[in-house]
Amino acid sequence: MTEVTMNELMKSLQREHKGHKQLLALLEGKLTRLKQNTPLDFNLLSDAVDYIESYAGRYHHPKEDIIYHYMVDNQLDPHKDFAKIIEEHHKLEQITTQLKTSLQGILLDAITSTSRFAIELEEFIQIHQQHLHKEDTVIFPQIEHSLTEDDWQKILPQLPNQEDDPLFGTKVQAEYLELYHRLTES
Repeated sequence: MTEVTMNELMKSLQREHKGHKQLLALLEGKLTRLKQNTPLDFNLLSDAVDYIESYAGRYHHPKEDIIYHYMVDNQLDPHKDFAKIIEEHHKLEQITTQLKTSLQGILLDAITSTSRFAIELEEFIQIHQQHLHKEDTVIFPQIEHSLTEDDWQKILPQLPNQEDDPLFGTKVQAEYLELYHRLTES
């Protein structure tokens, strides 16, 4: 990440959270339809989960984790909030992988129980929402309050190169066009 400031990084993370919340809202609507036994476009659900897995897992969480580890390693985590949130990232990765596996089973007609899938989807949504809320209301404010300019000078060079967000960035990638259109419709 070249020539990125602390303010730009924090705004970027907050912008990514906003997009993630939009996806979770879309998934909530699909969950309601699923519980009502209304036909769903499982391919669209798959695209949303794939985006969350791909972008959050490869770009968003690694950026956060560098900051969170810095907080832990430099004794700036007296309440162990950052250590816990790092663990949550691992849990989110596991639950996302499980949901993706279930979705693939549905798409391949290997799984016929949508009630079990509805439970998994609801848990996925709730855990992600709770995680984002904690980061937005507890973690990010602590970062902004605790880290000095000197700290940021140590953190920023460690961050991975930022790729353009394939769904909410300057150009929507072809694989996410339908998902993008569904998000902008609602």
